[in-house]
Amino acid sequence: MEPTRLVLDSGELPNDHEDAGLIRQYEERGGDIRRLIYLSLGETWNAVAPGLAAILASGLPVHSHGYTLSPYGLPALRDVLRDYVRRTHRLPQAGTETYDVAVSQSGTRAAMSDFGRLLLTDARTPDTAPAALVPSPGWDYGGVLAPLGYRLLPYDLGAVRGWQPDPAEIESLLDRAGHWSLVVLNPQHNPTGANWAPETVRAIVEAAVARRAAILLDDAYYALYTPGQLPTNALRILVEETQGSTVPWLATRTLGKQFHCNGWGIGALTARPATLAGLARVMHARSYGCALPLQAAMASWLRTEQADDFVERLRGSYAAARGRVSERLRTDLGFPSYAVHPGTCSAYLRFRVPTRYVHEGSEARYRRLCLQAGVLPGAGSMTGPRLGPRRRRDPSEAYVRLFLAQPGCVLDEALDRLARAGLGW
Repeated sequence: MEPTRLVLDSGELPNDHEDAGLIRQYEERGGDIRRLIYLSLGETWNAVAPGLAAILASGLPVHSHGYTLSPYGLPALRDVLRDYVRRTHRLPQAGTETYDVAVSQSGTRAAMSDFGRLLLTDARTPDTAPAALVPSPGWDYGGVLAPLGYRLLPYDLGAVRGWQPDPAEIESLLDRAGHWSLVVLNPQHNPTGANWAPETVRAIVEAAVARRAAILLDDAYYALYTPGQLPTNALRILVEETQGSTVPWLATRTLGKQFHCNGWGIGALTARPATLAGLARVMHARSYGCALPLQAAMASWLRTEQADDFVERLRGSYAAARGRVSERLRTDLGFPSYAVHPGTCSAYLRFRVPTRYVHEGSEARYRRLCLQAGVLPGAGSMTGPRLGPRRRRDPSEAYVRLFLAQPGCVLDEALDRLARAGLGW
């Protein structure tokens, strides 16, 4: 891992990030931070697409170092992104009332928060706390929406269903939610790696539209799927099913995940033009356009064949890592097949924590023991305590996840350390 001074703060100010606290403890107890294998968040710090990084050093337009008067991102990147989204999602021509594309300029997490704020300002019943239906397990949607005042209603994804959502459960939650609500979709699912079936996604969208619920589509891992398979094109389904409706929706697609440049905070926002205009107003209240030199570099990069080639190689790399890590968990660490869920998309592999290390459904003890062995896996879900006590799965079950972008030799060393520490099944 990178030295703490490069990626963590000095420790003189509070830091609520759980991983930061664990890493600090590891270092304070004599752990060698340079040898720590960090497999929790989707970050390597050193794997940015080489061609993309080279563009930064080759000279950028002078105007990209100043403000942009466009609230939708650097015009050059917005033009490229519109074509990129249309091509990769096989959509009809943009620029109609159906949808348009803008640049996410300070991370898709911020864009999700802005969308949540926009819905609150447009709500017909502002005195009623809105409900947000979020997948569980899942990414930290609660961390974005709960501070805005949303009531969080989790919908369950379980191994029995192949980590697929149940449209009937979502319909029931929508009916229970009341006047209006927000449905969050993550069809190339983080962290299970499950690709939700197209008919499932369509049924959920139809249910949301029928009840006039807003829709937030998190397409972070749309591009990262096993070669030879097609990811469910939820954005196309969303565009098709919302035609003729005024239901607000937003699709976010980060570019940091597919080009290993998370710190750039650049992605694509797809929505109706009126929704993008509303988001621009919300964003403008807190910020001018930012990261414009990086936007200029990304605009140039997306025009090259290298960009597509890089993503294609990355898909193959993740697929190989899924297979290799799954095999070693089973053969070298004794995990049964039912405890290992490699998935077919995203950048993670998820596996069950041995029961002897689980306390009240938490993976925390197992993570600490792995950290003592010099490996930090991620929590199996980022949904967190905001979702409350509702839980259908066996409370003795807990999961951790491994980020698969590290080189194969690093992943092998991580598994060797876990095996030596007796942390297998």
